[in-house]
Amino acid sequence: MMPNLQSNLDSALQSVLENEALTADLDDDAAKVLLDWGMARVRLIHRLAVDEPDYEGYISEQMRANRKLMRAINNCTVARAEKDDKSHITALGEILTHAGVTASLEQQTAFLTAHLSDPPPEFIANLRKFCESR
Repeated sequence: MMPNLQSNLDSALQSVLENEALTADLDDDAAKVLLDWGMARVRLIHRLAVDEPDYEGYISEQMRANRKLMRAINNCTVARAEKDDKSHITALGEILTHAGVTASLEQQTAFLTAHLSDPPPEFIANLRKFCESR
């Protein structure tokens, strides 16, 4: 039986919007940027799932990764001032892993050098560009 794709997508989008833990520590502007990114990923997950033999399993696994990504971004964004360089690289590495992308240590260091002091909404927007360009 074919899953109801639109209903599944709507439910997944709603689950992101209702999960306050994903943006708990961010101000409204930063939370909106992160939610926009998370919701775009949900839409992509559902587009890609159509061709998966294990539709439900794929959705479940990817949604879990998306939540982990959003929580990692939330944590990294609010704790930037309290971390040292090694901790920043570790946090960025975790984000990249959850996003399913790779970047060299040099690329990660360059990103952090350029954007670590950005205000939270801009930091998240630049992080999204960094991840989506890989």
